[in-house]
Amino acid sequence: MRYQTVVVTGLLVASVHAQAILSAAGQALPVKSGRPAVASVAGDAIFLDELLRELGPSADKARLGRGLGTAKELEVLDRLINIKLVAHEAATMGLDEVPEIRKQVEVASREIMREVLFERIVKDVKPDPAAVEKLFRDQVREWKTTALVFQDEKAAQRAQKEITTGTAFDTVAARAVAAKAARTQTDDAFHPKQDFLPQIAEAIAPLGAGQVGPVVRIPSGFVVVKVLEVRYPENPEARAEARKQVLNQQQLVALKAHEQELRRQTVVNTALLKSLDYEAAKPGIDALLKDKRVVAEIKGAAPVTVGDLTDYLRMQLFHGSNQAAQRKKMNEQKGDALDAMVARRLLNMEALKLGIDKTNAYRDRATAYRDSLVFDSFFQKVIVPENKMREEDVRKHYDGHLKEYSSPGMIRMRGLAFAQRTAAEDAMRKLREGADFGWVASNAGGQVGKGAPGLLEFDGRPVTTDSMPAGMQKTLAGAKAGEFKLYVSPEGHVYVLAVQQVIAPSPRPYDEVREDIAKKLYQEKLKKALEGYAGKLRPLAKVETYVKRMQ
Repeated sequence: MRYQTVVVTGLLVASVHAQAILSAAGQALPVKSGRPAVASVAGDAIFLDELLRELGPSADKARLGRGLGTAKELEVLDRLINIKLVAHEAATMGLDEVPEIRKQVEVASREIMREVLFERIVKDVKPDPAAVEKLFRDQVREWKTTALVFQDEKAAQRAQKEITTGTAFDTVAARAVAAKAARTQTDDAFHPKQDFLPQIAEAIAPLGAGQVGPVVRIPSGFVVVKVLEVRYPENPEARAEARKQVLNQQQLVALKAHEQELRRQTVVNTALLKSLDYEAAKPGIDALLKDKRVVAEIKGAAPVTVGDLTDYLRMQLFHGSNQAAQRKKMNEQKGDALDAMVARRLLNMEALKLGIDKTNAYRDRATAYRDSLVFDSFFQKVIVPENKMREEDVRKHYDGHLKEYSSPGMIRMRGLAFAQRTAAEDAMRKLREGADFGWVASNAGGQVGKGAPGLLEFDGRPVTTDSMPAGMQKTLAGAKAGEFKLYVSPEGHVYVLAVQQVIAPSPRPYDEVREDIAKKLYQEKLKKALEGYAGKLRPLAKVETYVKRMQ
């Protein structure tokens, strides 16, 4: 959907759930205008369908239909209520009659109508299982390979030809390695396409197990690759994505077929279209804008005139100072522009013929779009001017939250883990007496094996303090470089920690974080102002909520 719903509604905070009565059983939603309603604002219903569209496909329609919602769902419902409240208030100010808003609503409404028509056309389209499986296997396929890497291209070509004409790969490889003409690269692991160099991935893509690809140039030489095995590991996310892609493709095919059927009702004057020259000095753009000659006849709809087409092209392309270049583009794109205009008019005609403009799906979205525009206009005219951000507020927040805007504290240390405390204490005593850490690590007995569950390793690289276990943070609090600490983990491992460097947290400069802080505080300020305004409107309008918070 190309039209955009205004996003400032996200600034509104929920309050419905605080007012809702706890209920275990729930109660069926009231029916208004033949549809289940979740709330009402000054007699204007908010329907269950509208709430479900905001919540997304994972919403529990059956439970919500019984009038039971989660705290999160009630927050969304509260936003819808607040939009209605503010939209009603904005309407009393005449903001819904502003020409610019009415024009945007008019344009978007036709686009919404076409969108609903598209949904109706493709609602019964199902993805082809075979196509889904093929795409899925292409996406998850993994290869196990072996390769010969040559420095000389001709030697690589001779080896590749020998293998493909029947000589075993291993035989050719052994001979080439013995002659020092090539080296082998074998990996026992399976790898997906993205793990290979692009040219290697392209070469092995069509190969099955046991097949050999062509000679491929890589930075280090020339490669002959043999595929040892191919597998297709199950991946629910990849399968779902493949299904989505195939469905989208098939829906697009259905839409194009429908559009082509509609185009039978169109007759294009190709000679007139070809004769239009926007680069010519005469008759000129102004004259062509008034030209009533018909460039496309549409049965049952208004024709497309030269003036219509010129205006469309002008709106799309005729901007800025380089008019010569723009006129050239108008000539280049006049055919595509006419196709787009004809398609829109045909689809608009079809949508009206099918009564799409009378459906709830259309009316709800068109109303929501109009309300969002009116809401945004109100927000910009009433809320924003009264809530400016002051520099002193930004600075005060920074000074009071320095920890939030500081780099984390870090410690560089090395560690040894022991199964028994006595062994750890003995190792720490030796370290304190001056023994080399590497020598102790190599010779101290009783150390925990590398694969032990929950084992932490410290090799001298910096570790952020807040990423350490709470007990370790406590042990290392106040530690200094050169000290040794003993820490016992919940798994029972006893660590000897050799502290090498302590890096204290460092506040980021104010100028570096000022913009982020200002944005955050400004959003919070606007959010609070909207909450306050909506709170004042609630007692003045009859607001009823039919969804209660579930236990």
